[in-house]
Amino acid sequence: MELMFGALGLYVLGVCCLLWPERWERGAHVLGNLLSAAASFLVFIFAADSLLGWGILPPAALAPAFAWGQFSLQVDFWSGAFLALTGFSSTAVSIYALGYAAHYKGQRLRLMTGLWNLFILSMVLVLLAGDGFTFLAAWEVMALSSFLLVYHENEKKDTVQAAYQYMVMTHLGTAAIMVAFYLLGSGSESLSFADLSRNQLDAGLRHVVFAFAFLGFALKSGLMPLHVWLPNAHPAAPSHVSALMSGVMLKVAVYGFGRFIFQFLGAEVFAYGLIVMVAGLVSAFLGVLYASMEKDIKRILAYSSVENMGIIFTAFGAGMILVALQKPRMALIAFVAVLVHSFAHSLMKSLLFMSAGAVMHATGTKNIEQMGALLKKMPWTAAFTLVGCMALSSLPFTSGILGEWLTLQSLMSLAGSASSQGLRFLVLAAFILMGLTGALALGCFVRYFGVSFLGRRRSGAVLNAHEASPAMRLGMGLEAVLIVLLGIFPGQLIEGAQRVLTGGLGMPQGNVWGVLFIGHGEDPVFYSPIILLVVALVLGAILTMPLLKKSVFAEREITWNCGTLPTRRQQYTATGLSKPLRRAFSSILQPRRERIFLNREHDYFGRRLEYRLSLPEHFERLLYKPVEHLLVRLAEVLRVVQQGSVRVYIGYTMVAMGAK
Repeated sequence: MELMFGALGLYVLGVCCLLWPERWERGAHVLGNLLSAAASFLVFIFAADSLLGWGILPPAALAPAFAWGQFSLQVDFWSGAFLALTGFSSTAVSIYALGYAAHYKGQRLRLMTGLWNLFILSMVLVLLAGDGFTFLAAWEVMALSSFLLVYHENEKKDTVQAAYQYMVMTHLGTAAIMVAFYLLGSGSESLSFADLSRNQLDAGLRHVVFAFAFLGFALKSGLMPLHVWLPNAHPAAPSHVSALMSGVMLKVAVYGFGRFIFQFLGAEVFAYGLIVMVAGLVSAFLGVLYASMEKDIKRILAYSSVENMGIIFTAFGAGMILVALQKPRMALIAFVAVLVHSFAHSLMKSLLFMSAGAVMHATGTKNIEQMGALLKKMPWTAAFTLVGCMALSSLPFTSGILGEWLTLQSLMSLAGSASSQGLRFLVLAAFILMGLTGALALGCFVRYFGVSFLGRRRSGAVLNAHEASPAMRLGMGLEAVLIVLLGIFPGQLIEGAQRVLTGGLGMPQGNVWGVLFIGHGEDPVFYSPIILLVVALVLGAILTMPLLKKSVFAEREITWNCGTLPTRRQQYTATGLSKPLRRAFSSILQPRRERIFLNREHDYFGRRLEYRLSLPEHFERLLYKPVEHLLVRLAEVLRVVQQGSVRVYIGYTMVAMGAK
């Protein structure tokens, strides 16, 4: 544990950078991000070595470690998996921040750097917490530090609104988690995780604890309909903050939910798994559908996070149902999918938020309709973005396919184990939704990359675009390389996930990985990237050989355009590319179209027309607005209690004392 305490000390030193004199602002920024990168790398080495047995550290590294008063820290296999995830992504994004955050010089850069270290430190402490009190304290620090980072550009009205919406929503989630812990503690000797795991709650109170825990962690994960803060907070935050919020903070919520299920409540209740899986399916499908409609580069990625968190919770729910059906070997596949996709999504979403920051910094816009032709201006960023888009589209040879493949495998296992017609129907619907989600994700990121980086420039914003700085490219490159390596050689990732579940959580041994495509009985259907890579190379060679002949030639002609030369204004827009989906799912999206007649610009020509398209946020309109109005009316009723008179208030106090 000495390595972990060293990492925590480096984070604390990074937090102290906010106290540096203003004239040393640049030095505080560089030192603070170097400290966070070094500390995060130590966290990654500690967790990965402990899980995979690399031999760098003593073998007994995962053990209870520290207690001080009511605070205690410990590491086990479940927290170790998320520490590895947090450590690697935080290392890459901190390196990226060396270049990206430098343009905030003169805009409270020291404060940003100190809060950045505090944010990462708080997430690590949540994962290290050994009792409910420490968990909640670290969770609250995580919420407050992330709020202040989202609020950093507070000169913008939209940023202030998004930050306060995020603060309200995250504290509602914290309140739910707090209730879950203290209800759980009412049936335990103390709030230590060891005692909470031996709780004596009756069935009714256990259901209440599950409801509050799922509500709190689902809100932090961005599951629908609790997601409304997420597509607003991510665009408002600096891009390196968005990268860690989406890539790591959302997974900390998965960790917390898993802690409740595996250690405190158990996964044996069928209804629990059903609720989690259905919530995950709805979030996955609607998240990618809304992502396919957006034009804001960061809102696209934010809704994609809703989708991928939905996939993670779908696998989680399927595993819980399989445990309830007494199929632990099959459940192992689903829970491995949870860990694998959590790690993979951390990589690919951190990468794409970093690339989005590079693009926004280079062009000055978040609207993909104003981009285009960035491949020539930003070739490295384009290559890294392509890797991230391929991973989020679950294409082979990227880590993105691993978790989704195993999630589908868990649904196949669930279909074979279904004991009722209703459950079979649910699994069929889950297959349809997962397949549709995968297809929509592919279309979404073809649109994202094609409109942003290919074609011809769509506005003058592209003219002054430039490649990202070396530090930014290094941060993106680390994530991109690991995405490809894990996509081709996934053995270490799968073995680590299996060890977490079988060695740390006591699940039965099972063979989750192999080199075949067909399984039988309780054996899984395997995905082999090596076989696919060999097949792809052979097919590529066969298709390339005819092009090497001397008789092959190519002619270039201008696309026929009814006798006129095509212009850049005639390219497909992002809105045009999404129109078929918008029409197909108009009953869900209910788009609003406006046609505005502008003044005449010429005596002999008609008036100009302007078309506007918007997609209302139905959850906000149907759920949050009515609740908000109800609270406002309730507050107006309670205002009669506030008379502004000291004598009346003294009277209230006397009545309260008498009642007591």
